[in-house]
Amino acid sequence: MRRLVMTTAISAFAGGSALAAPPYVGTWSTDRLNCHAAPDIQRETVFTVDQASLSFPDLGCEQATFRKSSTGWVVHASQCYGSDPSIEEPFARVIHIVRHGATLRFTWPGFDSGPLVRC
Repeated sequence: MRRLVMTTAISAFAGGSALAAPPYVGTWSTDRLNCHAAPDIQRETVFTVDQASLSFPDLGCEQATFRKSSTGWVVHASQCYGSDPSIEEPFARVIHIVRHGATLRFTWPGFDSGPLVRC
């Protein structure tokens, strides 16, 4: 009986940690004050990433898949929209996500978010 309780406890702990969100998931900005700003300011300053989509200032992608690489997380995004006139469907963009301690940085050719903090 003791072995069954111990096995159950270990399984529950392992399952809970397996369900933890990846480190890039969340809302990010260069300044935490932007996190509580008016919606028009947030649209221009806040980056939001979940496990299947992302929303950046001037770019949103309804579909996204993430893969761990040696340089951070690589995102393959599609069904994107935004003010960039070069975005056409079907569209895919490889976005690198690198986390350094409490900051996160999004980059792709021609773009660098700079260090972002979690909202």
